[in-house]
Amino acid sequence: MSELAVLLQAIAALLWPLFAFTALLLFRPQIVNLVGRLKKGKLLGQEIELNESLKQLDQSATSVEREVAALPVPEEAATTPEERVEEAGVVRLIIAEAARSPKAALILLASELERLAREILATTGHLEGRRFIPVNRAIIELDKKFGLPKHIPSSLKFFWEARNRLIHGGEGTDEDILRAVDSGLTILKALQAMPRETNVVHDPSVVIYNDPELKNPMSEVHAVLLETHAPGGASKSLRIFPTTRTHFKKGHHVAWEWNMSAVFGQAWYRDPATGKSKLAWSSAAEFIGRHLDSL
Repeated sequence: MSELAVLLQAIAALLWPLFAFTALLLFRPQIVNLVGRLKKGKLLGQEIELNESLKQLDQSATSVEREVAALPVPEEAATTPEERVEEAGVVRLIIAEAARSPKAALILLASELERLAREILATTGHLEGRRFIPVNRAIIELDKKFGLPKHIPSSLKFFWEARNRLIHGGEGTDEDILRAVDSGLTILKALQAMPRETNVVHDPSVVIYNDPELKNPMSEVHAVLLETHAPGGASKSLRIFPTTRTHFKKGHHVAWEWNMSAVFGQAWYRDPATGKSKLAWSSAAEFIGRHLDSL
């Protein structure tokens, strides 16, 4: 009996591939139809989810646009003419890239949103020495500190969800990507419109003195002279701070960052406008602000 069982098992092993092949031939149309329906159902589900995500992004971005338009308009622009040209140039670059490659434009736009959120934290003194911060974390901190228009945080959330689906998930068409780019540009312009103080290096290395007669220069420290533009853009002024850092370059925007463990006493400098002796500070911590383009 055992020999018969072994023989039957061997025959079954030989016949099974033949049976499977025959079944595949006989039921091939039905199998292809079933696989097609399953695949179509999966793709349809992804398409519905993506379309819902883009719809939420569209609605939220439209709300952001209305909120920003309703904000009080300052007497002067919130940024300098040079900054406005630069910001408009970024938008034009993204639009031009979208005409060539929608996916590349979406990647560029996401990168610019990350950079701008990080820059706003830096110029307001809240980046706190960090070189990288996720955009969602940056927006949470900005909202907590400044109270962003209420739809900006949710809009960025929807934008990032759509971006991940379109870029990393490989979902959607060029038209879907362009929808995300269009909504993302609205969010970008809203962040660009945020009033904020900016500081530009006017003189990177000013000699400072222990005495008002300007006879005893300090050797262990010099000063950096900053041109500060007020948040409304209505005024600008020069401010001077002690520093031991040598990375400052004229014309560069800098972060508002300090070394509070290094404090310097009373000092004087020669006012570049009048050539006369002027008190630099009575007591000041060391200014160490990084160039924004290095963050």
